[in-house]
Amino acid sequence: MLPSEAAERISVRRIAARESDRKAAEIMESIPTIPVESTVKQAASALVQGSSPILAVVNPESELVGVVTGWDITLATSIGSPDNLPLENVMTREVISADPQDGILDVIRKLEHHEISAMPVVSGKAVLGMVSSDLLARRSLLRLLQSQIS
Repeated sequence: MLPSEAAERISVRRIAARESDRKAAEIMESIPTIPVESTVKQAASALVQGSSPILAVVNPESELVGVVTGWDITLATSIGSPDNLPLENVMTREVISADPQDGILDVIRKLEHHEISAMPVVSGKAVLGMVSSDLLARRSLLRLLQSQIS
């Protein structure tokens, strides 16, 4: 094993040990939503304006019906889809999500297992926020570093 691999394993173990009691609801951040009736162009604009890796697609009752990512927009554009293409045609309907009470380790496992970088936090069909690999790294590493200084 290379020294860098050993250091990475130690860091992951430390983060896991210190963060295992935290829940998705404690670390989530807001997620932009977009109505299911929107177009691909409107979704692209919302992704840019929201500086978010993912949008929650909601129905008129504000229930989660799908997600859309920058990759979905890129794919639609690459096959020559028009800007006014309905969002329903490119969104992901079978959403991988976190429950607000999911532990951080469960969230990490879902992200890794499904090879996704972000997912909504959902209670029932209500969208509460999102967690992402970037968010987990920022918040977990900051907390770990602060505990090392204290």
